[in-house]
Amino acid sequence: MLKSYYEILDLTPNATKDEIKKQFKKLVKIYHPDINSSLEAEEIFKQINKAAQILLDDEKRKNYDALRNVNKEIYKSQKVYKNHNSSNYTFSDLFSKKEKQKEKQKKIINGKDITVNIEIDYQEAILGTTRTINITHSSVCPKCEGHKFANGQKCPYCNGLGEKVQNKKITVKIPPSIKNKSKLRLKEEGQKGINGGKNGNLYVIVNIINEKDLKIENGTVYYDAFISPYMAILGGNISVPTLWGEAIIKIPPLTKTNQSFKLIDVGVLNEKTKKKGDEVVRILIQIPSKITSEEYNLYEQLKEINQKKKNAKFI
Repeated sequence: MLKSYYEILDLTPNATKDEIKKQFKKLVKIYHPDINSSLEAEEIFKQINKAAQILLDDEKRKNYDALRNVNKEIYKSQKVYKNHNSSNYTFSDLFSKKEKQKEKQKKIINGKDITVNIEIDYQEAILGTTRTINITHSSVCPKCEGHKFANGQKCPYCNGLGEKVQNKKITVKIPPSIKNKSKLRLKEEGQKGINGGKNGNLYVIVNIINEKDLKIENGTVYYDAFISPYMAILGGNISVPTLWGEAIIKIPPLTKTNQSFKLIDVGVLNEKTKKKGDEVVRILIQIPSKITSEEYNLYEQLKEINQKKKNAKFI
C-alpha cells in the first residue's frame, strides 16, 4: 500500500498541528527545489507539500482520516489497483475525488449590499453631475479559502487574514433633476459572492445641500437678493447666483423693496426643447442691525432734509 500523508511526513496519525508544521518546515529545507535539484527531491517535495496542505486543514484532515479507516479490502479491490502501474490510481486520487465532490457541494453565498451617502449642492441636483467614491470590497481569500494558512505557512496572498481586501474607485453618474434622498443602484458593485454566489449591489443615497437658496417652480428659478438702503437709493451692481454660475444685475437708483428683475436663459434646461428658462431676482432692502455714530448723524441729516421738503411723504 502506498504511503499515507502521515507516513510521507514521517509522523503518526496522532501528530498535533505544531508537530506537522515543524516537520513540514524541516523536510522543506531538505527537498525544496531551490535546495535540492534532483528529480527525486522534486517529487518528494510535491508529496510533502500536498500532505501538509491536507493535514493542516481541520476539516480536510477529518475527512482524510475517515477515508483511512475504511475497510482495507476497498484498497485491495480491483477498482483501486487494477492496472495500477499504468493508471497510477492511488489512495490520494480517492481523496482528491472526494475533495472535488465536496468543493461542488459548498454553500453558495451571495455578496452583501453596500450603502454609501454622498452630498451634492442644489445646482448639481438640477443639472446633474458625477461623483467618484471609494468602495472597500472584502472576500474570502482564494488561496487559503479563509483558513489563513497555506502549505503549512501563513498565507502570503492575504498575509494570514483569511480574506482579501480591495479598494475600488467607482464613478457614479447623478441624473438631472434628482430628488433629495434618492437612492441609486449600481448592480453587482457590492461585496463579492462566495462559491459562485452573486455579488451584492451598491446603493448610493444622494443628499442635496441647498447652498445658494435657489427655488425652482415650473422651470423658473427664483432668488431673493438683499441690498443696503444706500444701494437702493443710489443704485449699483450686485452679483447673484444662477444654475450656470454668477450673474451681474444693475440696480437702478431709487429701487423699491420687492421689486423684481428677470434674467433670461439662466433657468432650468428643458430636455425636450433644449431651451433654458429664466431666473427672477427679487430685491429686498436689508436694514443693518448696527450703525456707527457717523452713520446715525448722516441719517439724522437726511431726516431733516426730508422734513423740509414740501409734500414730504416720510417724517
